[in-house]
Amino acid sequence: MIIRCLVVLAFFSFSAAAFAQGPNTPRAEEIKVFHECLQKGGLVFNDRVQCIGKVFEHCAMKLQDQTSMGMRECYARETALWEKMILNSEKELRRNENKATKTELVETGRNWKAFRNNACNIPYAMNPKGTLAPVLGMECFNRLTGLWALQLSEFATPLGN
Repeated sequence: MIIRCLVVLAFFSFSAAAFAQGPNTPRAEEIKVFHECLQKGGLVFNDRVQCIGKVFEHCAMKLQDQTSMGMRECYARETALWEKMILNSEKELRRNENKATKTELVETGRNWKAFRNNACNIPYAMNPKGTLAPVLGMECFNRLTGLWALQLSEFATPLGN
């Protein structure tokens, strides 16, 4: 149930209106940190994986964000960037691939979202009344979204093409 609330929250945070303003909207300096890290990682997947959490770290360094609510907002901001990367990669894959690949992409996306949502519900199951569970859930949500974004990006632009 809680993960459903997170999914709904994430959905609203990624809508066009929410992306234009609000606490979950990545700031210009966070977007810069994100893109600089990915550029530095180049074509090496493991180097690009090191970018997961960089926007959160940049955001959370601010004193006002060192609360559980602030940490959740920082994770939401980074997750919004990974989600945008996923959408761009999916768009590229749909444009360049055959019908079988497009069908597989839809099915895989559905299965991946179910896995991510279930996996990231574990902190809530372990500690349903704890204040740390939402932070751990958002951290998991961000990490798995980042990994999927990087994987799809690699599929969409093999060998950096």
